[in-house]
Amino acid sequence: MSSKLIRVALVGLSANAITSWAATAHLPYLQSARGQTQYKVVALLNSSKEAAERARSHFNLPSTVKTYGDPAQLAADDEVDLVSIVVQSDKHYAAVEPSFRAGKAVYVEWPLTESLERSLALVGERKGPDRNIIGLQARLSPVASKVKQLLASGRIGKVLDSQVRGFSAMGLGKQPGTLLEGPMEVMFSQRAIGGNHFSVLYAHMVDLVHSVLGEFKDFHSQLQIRWPELGVVDKDGVQLRTRKNDIPDLISAHGELAPGAADIQDGATLSVLYRSGTPFKGELPYAWYIQGQAGELKITSPFGPILQAATKPGVKIELHDYTTDEVTEIEWESEWKNWQKELEMPGCRLVGDMYNRYALWYQQEDKEAAPVGGEWPTLDVAIRRQEELDRMLKDFDRASQT
Repeated sequence: MSSKLIRVALVGLSANAITSWAATAHLPYLQSARGQTQYKVVALLNSSKEAAERARSHFNLPSTVKTYGDPAQLAADDEVDLVSIVVQSDKHYAAVEPSFRAGKAVYVEWPLTESLERSLALVGERKGPDRNIIGLQARLSPVASKVKQLLASGRIGKVLDSQVRGFSAMGLGKQPGTLLEGPMEVMFSQRAIGGNHFSVLYAHMVDLVHSVLGEFKDFHSQLQIRWPELGVVDKDGVQLRTRKNDIPDLISAHGELAPGAADIQDGATLSVLYRSGTPFKGELPYAWYIQGQAGELKITSPFGPILQAATKPGVKIELHDYTTDEVTEIEWESEWKNWQKELEMPGCRLVGDMYNRYALWYQQEDKEAAPVGGEWPTLDVAIRRQEELDRMLKDFDRASQT
Protein backbone atom coordinates (compact mmCIF):
# COMPACT_ATOMS: atom_id res chain seq x y z
CA MET A 1 0.00 0.00 0.00
CA SER A 2 1.30 3.45 -0.95
CA SER A 3 1.36 6.14 1.74
CA LYS A 4 2.28 8.84 -0.76
CA LEU A 5 -0.03 11.84 -0.92
CA ILE A 6 -1.68 12.40 -4.29
CA ARG A 7 -0.49 15.76 -5.62
CA VAL A 8 -3.43 17.73 -7.01
CA ALA A 9 -3.66 20.69 -9.37
CA LEU A 10 -6.97 22.55 -9.21
CA VAL A 11 -8.08 24.22 -12.44
CA GLY A 12 -10.70 26.93 -11.98
CA LEU A 13 -10.38 27.78 -8.29
CA SER A 14 -11.28 31.46 -8.28
CA ALA A 15 -13.14 33.94 -6.15
CA ASN A 16 -14.60 35.41 -9.35
CA ALA A 17 -15.58 32.25 -11.26
CA ILE A 18 -19.00 31.92 -12.92
CA THR A 19 -19.60 28.91 -10.72
CA SER A 20 -18.00 28.38 -7.31
CA TRP A 21 -17.96 24.57 -7.43
CA ALA A 22 -14.18 24.34 -7.06
CA ALA A 23 -14.33 26.43 -3.89
CA THR A 24 -17.48 24.94 -2.36
CA ALA A 25 -17.25 21.27 -3.37
CA HIS A 26 -13.64 20.37 -4.21
CA LEU A 27 -11.43 22.42 -1.90
CA PRO A 28 -13.33 21.63 1.35
CA TYR A 29 -12.67 17.91 1.03
CA LEU A 30 -9.06 18.37 -0.01
CA GLN A 31 -8.55 20.54 3.09
CA SER A 32 -10.55 18.28 5.42
CA ALA A 33 -8.90 16.05 8.01
CA ARG A 34 -9.50 12.97 5.87
CA GLY A 35 -8.62 14.67 2.61
CA GLN A 36 -5.26 15.82 3.92
CA THR A 37 -4.27 12.21 4.65
CA GLN A 38 -4.77 11.43 0.95
CA TYR A 39 -4.11 14.61 -1.06
CA LYS A 40 -1.99 17.71 -1.23
CA VAL A 41 -2.92 20.72 -3.38
CA VAL A 42 0.33 21.61 -5.14
CA ALA A 43 -0.74 23.78 -8.09
CA LEU A 44 -3.44 26.07 -9.47
CA LEU A 45 -4.25 26.79 -13.11
CA ASN A 46 -6.39 29.78 -14.01
CA SER A 47 -6.87 32.03 -17.03
CA SER A 48 -3.57 33.70 -16.19
CA LYS A 49 -0.73 33.21 -13.74
CA GLU A 50 -1.83 36.41 -12.00
CA ALA A 51 -5.38 35.05 -11.57
CA ALA A 52 -3.97 31.85 -10.09
CA GLU A 53 -1.84 33.89 -7.68
CA ARG A 54 -4.92 35.86 -6.60
CA ALA A 55 -6.78 32.59 -5.97
CA ARG A 56 -3.89 31.22 -3.94
CA SER A 57 -3.97 34.33 -1.77
CA HIS A 58 -7.78 34.49 -1.51
CA PHE A 59 -8.06 30.90 -0.30
CA ASN A 60 -5.02 31.17 1.99
CA LEU A 61 -3.11 28.40 0.26
CA PRO A 62 0.61 27.97 1.01
CA SER A 63 3.11 29.99 -1.00
CA THR A 64 4.58 26.67 -2.15
CA VAL A 65 1.47 26.05 -4.28
CA LYS A 66 2.56 26.67 -7.87
CA THR A 67 0.53 29.00 -10.09
CA TYR A 68 0.01 28.57 -13.81
CA GLY A 69 -1.80 30.38 -16.59
CA ASP A 70 -0.82 27.92 -19.33
CA PRO A 71 -2.22 24.35 -19.42
CA ALA A 72 0.90 23.12 -21.23
CA GLN A 73 3.14 24.31 -18.40
CA LEU A 74 0.98 22.48 -15.87
CA ALA A 75 1.13 19.33 -17.99
CA ALA A 76 4.93 19.51 -17.94
CA ASP A 77 5.04 19.63 -14.13
CA ASP A 78 6.11 16.14 -13.06
CA GLU A 79 5.21 16.93 -9.45
CA VAL A 80 1.46 16.79 -10.22
CA ASP A 81 -0.39 13.45 -10.13
CA LEU A 82 -4.04 14.46 -10.57
CA VAL A 83 -5.53 17.44 -12.40
CA SER A 84 -9.06 18.51 -11.39
CA ILE A 85 -10.94 20.55 -14.00
CA VAL A 86 -13.67 22.83 -12.62
CA VAL A 87 -14.22 25.48 -15.31
CA GLN A 88 -16.87 26.37 -17.88
CA SER A 89 -17.75 23.46 -20.18
CA ASP A 90 -16.30 24.89 -23.39
CA LYS A 91 -12.96 25.43 -21.64
CA HIS A 92 -12.61 21.80 -20.47
CA TYR A 93 -10.81 20.49 -23.56
CA ALA A 94 -8.11 23.17 -23.63
CA ALA A 95 -7.57 22.89 -19.88
CA VAL A 96 -7.36 19.10 -19.64
CA GLU A 97 -5.93 17.93 -22.98
CA PRO A 98 -2.22 18.66 -22.34
CA SER A 99 -2.26 16.94 -18.93
CA PHE A 100 -4.27 14.01 -20.25
CA ARG A 101 -1.82 13.54 -23.13
CA ALA A 102 1.06 13.76 -20.65
CA GLY A 103 -0.37 10.75 -18.82
CA LYS A 104 -1.67 12.50 -15.74
CA ALA A 105 -4.85 11.32 -14.07
CA VAL A 106 -7.75 13.75 -14.46
CA TYR A 107 -10.95 14.59 -12.63
CA VAL A 108 -13.21 16.52 -15.00
CA GLU A 109 -16.49 18.00 -13.86
CA TRP A 110 -19.44 17.14 -16.10
CA PRO A 111 -19.62 17.42 -19.05
CA LEU A 112 -16.29 16.05 -20.21
CA THR A 113 -16.24 18.64 -23.01
CA GLU A 114 -18.89 20.73 -24.72
CA SER A 115 -19.71 18.03 -27.31
CA LEU A 116 -19.41 14.32 -28.03
CA GLU A 117 -17.09 15.06 -30.95
CA ARG A 118 -14.63 16.94 -28.74
CA SER A 119 -14.84 14.31 -26.00
CA LEU A 120 -14.04 11.52 -28.46
CA ALA A 121 -11.13 13.56 -29.78
CA LEU A 122 -9.86 13.92 -26.23
CA VAL A 123 -10.04 10.31 -25.07
CA GLY A 124 -8.94 8.79 -28.39
CA GLU A 125 -8.18 5.08 -28.60
CA ARG A 126 -7.31 4.29 -25.01
CA LYS A 127 -6.17 0.87 -23.82
CA GLY A 128 -6.57 -0.68 -20.40
CA PRO A 129 -8.98 0.21 -17.60
CA ASP A 130 -10.13 3.80 -17.25
CA ARG A 131 -9.45 5.16 -13.76
CA ASN A 132 -10.00 8.83 -14.50
CA ILE A 133 -12.95 10.62 -12.90
CA ILE A 134 -15.98 12.36 -14.42
CA GLY A 135 -18.15 14.55 -12.21
CA LEU A 136 -21.38 12.56 -12.29
CA GLN A 137 -21.27 12.21 -8.54
CA ALA A 138 -25.03 11.85 -7.99
CA ARG A 139 -24.35 8.15 -8.65
CA LEU A 140 -22.68 8.07 -5.22
CA SER A 141 -25.62 9.71 -3.45
CA PRO A 142 -26.90 7.83 -0.39
CA VAL A 143 -30.35 8.17 -1.95
CA ALA A 144 -29.16 6.20 -4.98
CA SER A 145 -27.49 3.65 -2.68
CA LYS A 146 -30.67 3.16 -0.67
CA VAL A 147 -32.82 2.76 -3.80
CA LYS A 148 -30.41 0.13 -5.12
CA GLN A 149 -30.61 -1.72 -1.80
CA LEU A 150 -34.40 -1.67 -1.88
CA LEU A 151 -34.49 -3.04 -5.42
CA ALA A 152 -31.94 -5.74 -4.60
CA SER A 153 -33.90 -6.77 -1.51
CA GLY A 154 -36.97 -7.58 -3.58
CA ARG A 155 -39.21 -5.24 -1.56
CA ILE A 156 -41.09 -4.17 -4.69
CA GLY A 157 -40.39 -7.27 -6.79
CA LYS A 158 -39.34 -7.19 -10.41
CA VAL A 159 -39.28 -3.66 -11.88
CA LEU A 160 -42.08 -3.10 -14.41
CA ASP A 161 -41.59 0.55 -15.34
CA SER A 162 -40.19 3.86 -14.14
CA GLN A 163 -41.01 7.51 -14.68
CA VAL A 164 -38.99 10.54 -13.63
CA ARG A 165 -39.98 14.18 -13.88
CA GLY A 166 -37.76 17.15 -13.10
CA PHE A 167 -37.87 20.95 -13.21
CA SER A 168 -35.17 23.52 -12.52
CA ALA A 169 -35.18 27.31 -12.64
CA MET A 170 -31.40 27.63 -12.21
CA GLY A 171 -30.25 30.88 -13.80
CA LEU A 172 -33.78 31.82 -14.84
CA GLY A 173 -35.99 34.78 -13.99
CA LYS A 174 -39.23 34.46 -12.06
CA GLN A 175 -41.34 34.81 -15.18
CA PRO A 176 -41.30 32.05 -17.84
CA GLY A 177 -39.09 32.79 -20.82
CA THR A 178 -36.60 34.95 -18.92
CA LEU A 179 -32.96 34.64 -17.89
CA LEU A 180 -31.20 36.40 -15.04
CA GLU A 181 -28.54 38.82 -16.22
CA GLY A 182 -24.94 37.76 -15.71
CA PRO A 183 -22.39 35.30 -17.08
CA MET A 184 -24.82 32.36 -16.96
CA GLU A 185 -27.21 34.05 -19.40
CA VAL A 186 -24.80 33.23 -22.24
CA MET A 187 -24.31 29.62 -21.10
CA PHE A 188 -28.06 29.07 -20.85
CA SER A 189 -28.86 30.47 -24.30
CA GLN A 190 -25.97 29.30 -26.52
CA ARG A 191 -25.83 25.56 -27.11
CA ALA A 192 -22.22 25.64 -28.36
CA ILE A 193 -20.91 26.39 -24.85
CA GLY A 194 -22.18 23.00 -23.72
CA GLY A 195 -23.22 23.95 -20.19
CA ASN A 196 -26.99 24.35 -20.09
CA HIS A 197 -30.25 22.88 -18.84
CA PHE A 198 -30.13 20.04 -21.36
CA SER A 199 -26.44 19.12 -21.31
CA VAL A 200 -25.97 19.56 -17.56
CA LEU A 201 -29.21 19.47 -15.57
CA TYR A 202 -31.11 16.93 -17.67
CA ALA A 203 -27.93 14.89 -18.06
CA HIS A 204 -27.29 14.74 -14.31
CA MET A 205 -30.90 13.76 -13.69
CA VAL A 206 -31.04 10.95 -16.23
CA ASP A 207 -27.55 9.66 -15.40
CA LEU A 208 -28.60 8.98 -11.81
CA VAL A 209 -31.58 6.97 -13.08
CA HIS A 210 -29.38 5.01 -15.49
CA SER A 211 -26.91 4.26 -12.70
CA VAL A 212 -29.71 2.56 -10.75
CA LEU A 213 -31.89 0.99 -13.45
CA GLY A 214 -29.43 0.59 -16.32
CA GLU A 215 -29.20 2.01 -19.82
CA PHE A 216 -31.85 2.20 -22.50
CA LYS A 217 -31.99 -0.81 -24.81
CA ASP A 218 -33.51 1.63 -27.26
CA PHE A 219 -35.35 4.91 -26.85
CA HIS A 220 -37.14 7.77 -28.57
CA SER A 221 -36.94 11.43 -27.63
CA GLN A 222 -38.85 14.63 -28.23
CA LEU A 223 -37.16 17.98 -27.63
CA GLN A 224 -38.64 21.45 -27.89
CA ILE A 225 -37.43 25.04 -27.72
CA ARG A 226 -40.37 26.80 -26.10
CA TRP A 227 -38.60 30.14 -25.93
CA PRO A 228 -36.50 30.82 -29.09
CA GLU A 229 -36.02 34.33 -27.73
CA LEU A 230 -35.44 34.91 -24.02
CA GLY A 231 -35.82 38.09 -22.03
CA VAL A 232 -32.82 38.97 -19.87
CA VAL A 233 -33.94 40.47 -16.57
CA ASP A 234 -32.35 41.89 -13.45
CA LYS A 235 -32.99 40.56 -9.95
CA ASP A 236 -36.17 42.66 -9.74
CA GLY A 237 -37.55 41.19 -12.96
CA VAL A 238 -37.00 44.29 -15.09
CA GLN A 239 -36.22 43.29 -18.68
CA LEU A 240 -32.89 44.62 -19.92
CA ARG A 241 -32.55 42.97 -23.34
CA THR A 242 -33.37 39.81 -25.26
CA ARG A 243 -31.25 36.85 -26.34
CA LYS A 244 -31.68 34.29 -29.08
CA ASN A 245 -31.90 30.77 -27.66
CA ASP A 246 -30.99 27.53 -29.46
CA ILE A 247 -31.13 25.19 -26.45
CA PRO A 248 -34.01 22.73 -25.98
CA ASP A 249 -35.85 23.57 -22.77
CA LEU A 250 -38.42 20.76 -22.78
CA ILE A 251 -36.97 17.26 -22.97
CA SER A 252 -38.83 13.97 -23.12
CA ALA A 253 -37.28 10.53 -23.57
CA HIS A 254 -38.85 7.11 -23.29
CA GLY A 255 -37.73 3.63 -24.15
CA GLU A 256 -37.10 0.06 -23.10
CA LEU A 257 -34.58 -0.61 -20.35
CA ALA A 258 -31.75 -3.02 -21.05
CA PRO A 259 -31.45 -5.96 -18.64
CA GLY A 260 -28.67 -6.31 -16.11
CA ALA A 261 -28.45 -3.38 -13.71
CA ALA A 262 -31.47 -4.33 -11.58
CA ASP A 263 -34.15 -7.03 -11.46
CA ILE A 264 -36.12 -5.72 -14.42
CA GLN A 265 -38.94 -7.35 -16.34
CA ASP A 266 -38.32 -7.77 -20.07
CA GLY A 267 -39.74 -4.77 -21.89
CA ALA A 268 -39.75 -2.50 -18.81
CA THR A 269 -40.20 1.14 -19.83
CA LEU A 270 -38.33 4.21 -18.62
CA SER A 271 -39.96 7.59 -19.26
CA VAL A 272 -38.10 10.83 -18.51
CA LEU A 273 -39.39 14.42 -18.62
CA TYR A 274 -37.40 17.56 -17.89
CA ARG A 275 -38.61 21.14 -18.20
CA SER A 276 -36.62 24.27 -17.44
CA GLY A 277 -38.47 26.58 -15.10
CA THR A 278 -40.73 25.84 -12.17
CA PRO A 279 -43.39 23.13 -11.90
CA PHE A 280 -47.09 23.84 -11.40
CA LYS A 281 -47.43 26.02 -8.30
CA GLY A 282 -47.35 23.92 -5.16
CA GLU A 283 -45.91 20.81 -6.81
CA LEU A 284 -42.45 19.39 -6.19
CA PRO A 285 -39.74 19.96 -8.82
CA TYR A 286 -38.56 16.35 -8.76
CA ALA A 287 -40.41 13.04 -8.61
CA TRP A 288 -39.12 9.61 -9.60
CA TYR A 289 -41.36 6.54 -9.57
CA ILE A 290 -40.23 2.92 -9.85
CA GLN A 291 -43.09 0.44 -10.10
CA GLY A 292 -42.51 -3.20 -9.27
CA GLN A 293 -44.72 -6.26 -9.15
CA ALA A 294 -45.13 -6.05 -5.36
CA GLY A 295 -44.90 -2.32 -4.70
CA GLU A 296 -43.73 1.06 -5.89
CA LEU A 297 -41.01 3.52 -4.89
CA LYS A 298 -41.38 7.28 -5.04
CA ILE A 299 -38.34 9.53 -4.65
CA THR A 300 -39.05 13.26 -4.33
CA SER A 301 -37.04 16.40 -3.70
CA PRO A 302 -38.15 19.97 -2.99
CA PHE A 303 -34.79 21.18 -4.28
CA GLY A 304 -35.01 19.92 -7.86
CA PRO A 305 -33.48 17.03 -9.79
CA ILE A 306 -29.79 17.67 -9.11
CA LEU A 307 -29.12 15.31 -6.21
CA GLN A 308 -25.34 15.66 -6.43
CA ALA A 309 -25.76 19.20 -5.07
CA ALA A 310 -28.91 18.66 -2.98
CA THR A 311 -28.83 15.29 -1.24
CA LYS A 312 -30.07 16.66 2.06
CA PRO A 313 -33.02 16.51 4.46
CA GLY A 314 -36.21 17.05 2.52
CA VAL A 315 -35.42 14.42 -0.08
CA LYS A 316 -37.81 11.51 0.50
CA ILE A 317 -37.93 7.86 -0.44
CA GLU A 318 -41.38 6.32 0.02
CA LEU A 319 -42.50 2.73 -0.55
CA HIS A 320 -46.07 1.68 -1.32
CA ASP A 321 -46.49 -2.00 -0.41
CA TYR A 322 -49.25 -3.50 -2.57
CA THR A 323 -49.91 -6.34 -0.11
CA THR A 324 -50.53 -4.16 2.95
CA ASP A 325 -51.57 -1.07 0.95
CA GLU A 326 -49.39 0.98 3.29
CA VAL A 327 -46.92 3.72 2.40
CA THR A 328 -43.68 3.81 4.41
CA GLU A 329 -41.01 6.49 4.35
CA ILE A 330 -37.56 4.92 3.99
CA GLU A 331 -34.73 6.44 6.01
CA TRP A 332 -31.59 7.10 3.94
CA GLU A 333 -29.44 9.63 5.84
CA SER A 334 -27.66 6.90 7.80
CA GLU A 335 -26.00 5.98 4.49
CA TRP A 336 -23.66 8.95 4.92
CA LYS A 337 -20.21 7.91 6.14
CA ASN A 338 -19.04 9.52 9.38
CA TRP A 339 -16.37 11.59 7.65
CA GLN A 340 -18.96 12.88 5.17
CA LYS A 341 -21.12 14.18 8.02
CA GLU A 342 -18.26 16.49 8.98
CA LEU A 343 -18.60 18.27 5.62
CA GLU A 344 -21.43 20.78 5.61
CA MET A 345 -22.36 21.08 1.95
CA PRO A 346 -24.02 17.99 0.47
CA GLY A 347 -22.29 18.55 -2.88
CA CYS A 348 -18.94 18.51 -1.11
CA ARG A 349 -19.82 15.19 0.51
CA LEU A 350 -20.30 13.50 -2.85
CA VAL A 351 -17.29 15.15 -4.50
CA GLY A 352 -15.37 14.07 -1.41
CA ASP A 353 -16.51 10.49 -1.92
CA MET A 354 -15.17 10.61 -5.48
CA TYR A 355 -11.79 11.76 -4.18
CA ASN A 356 -11.92 9.23 -1.34
CA ARG A 357 -12.67 6.26 -3.59
CA TYR A 358 -9.92 7.26 -6.01
CA ALA A 359 -7.41 7.65 -3.16
CA LEU A 360 -8.24 4.25 -1.67
CA TRP A 361 -7.72 2.65 -5.09
CA TYR A 362 -4.49 4.63 -5.56
CA GLN A 363 -3.20 3.24 -2.26
CA GLN A 364 -4.09 -0.40 -2.91
CA GLU A 365 -1.30 -2.69 -4.10
CA ASP A 366 -3.23 -4.42 -6.87
CA LYS A 367 -4.38 -1.64 -9.20
CA GLU A 368 -6.06 -4.20 -11.48
CA ALA A 369 -8.38 -5.34 -8.69
CA ALA A 370 -11.74 -3.74 -8.00
CA PRO A 371 -11.36 -0.46 -6.07
CA VAL A 372 -11.56 -1.24 -2.35
CA GLY A 373 -13.60 1.91 -1.66
CA GLY A 374 -16.05 1.32 -4.47
CA GLU A 375 -16.29 2.32 -8.11
CA TRP A 376 -16.70 5.88 -9.38
CA PRO A 377 -17.91 7.30 -12.72
CA THR A 378 -15.13 7.33 -15.31
CA LEU A 379 -14.56 8.89 -18.72
CA ASP A 380 -16.13 5.78 -20.27
CA VAL A 381 -19.35 6.71 -18.46
CA ALA A 382 -19.02 10.28 -19.74
CA ILE A 383 -18.78 9.12 -23.35
CA ARG A 384 -21.78 6.82 -22.94
CA ARG A 385 -23.91 9.65 -21.57
CA GLN A 386 -22.78 12.13 -24.21
CA GLU A 387 -23.60 9.59 -26.91
CA GLU A 388 -27.16 9.49 -25.59
CA LEU A 389 -27.44 13.29 -25.51
CA ASP A 390 -25.83 13.67 -28.93
CA ARG A 391 -28.35 11.29 -30.48
CA MET A 392 -31.20 13.30 -28.96
CA LEU A 393 -29.86 16.59 -30.29
CA LYS A 394 -29.22 15.23 -33.77
CA ASP A 395 -32.73 13.77 -33.95
CA PHE A 396 -34.11 17.14 -32.84
CA ASP A 397 -32.05 19.09 -35.38
CA ARG A 398 -33.07 16.77 -38.22
CA ALA A 399 -36.73 17.05 -37.30
CA SER A 400 -36.45 20.84 -37.07
CA GLN A 401 -35.09 21.07 -40.62
CA THR A 402 -37.94 19.13 -42.24
